[in-house]
Amino acid sequence: MKKSIYATMLSGIICPGSGQLWLGKKLQGWGFISVSVVCIMVLMDQMISRAQVIAEQILAGNIGNDLASIYAAVSEVALDTGSSSMSALTWVFLANWGLSIISAFWFGAQQDKQLQLQTDTKTAE
Repeated sequence: MKKSIYATMLSGIICPGSGQLWLGKKLQGWGFISVSVVCIMVLMDQMISRAQVIAEQILAGNIGNDLASIYAAVSEVALDTGSSSMSALTWVFLANWGLSIISAFWFGAQQDKQLQLQTDTKTAE
């Protein structure tokens, strides 16, 4: 399998940046991984905060302790468009992932060309 395809699959399926690490591009790989981890940590923190607010409202009796009431409260929070930071962070994460895939393919294709040139020169000799 070509390096470009394998690196693209690593970055696309396993983790953004893993394809770059496999290709030896450590700085780019760790950069993509770092951005992904920070985005996931902040998104998880925001989701846990929202869940905690709902849990406190249930305990205080403001939200009924039945599935329909809890579902309605969770749906209301999920549809809240006032939180643009969560939406923007999601887009940053997705853009980072996409750039990681494109970058892995690009670096892999360059290495594939170098390997092909080395193979061609060895067979020509």
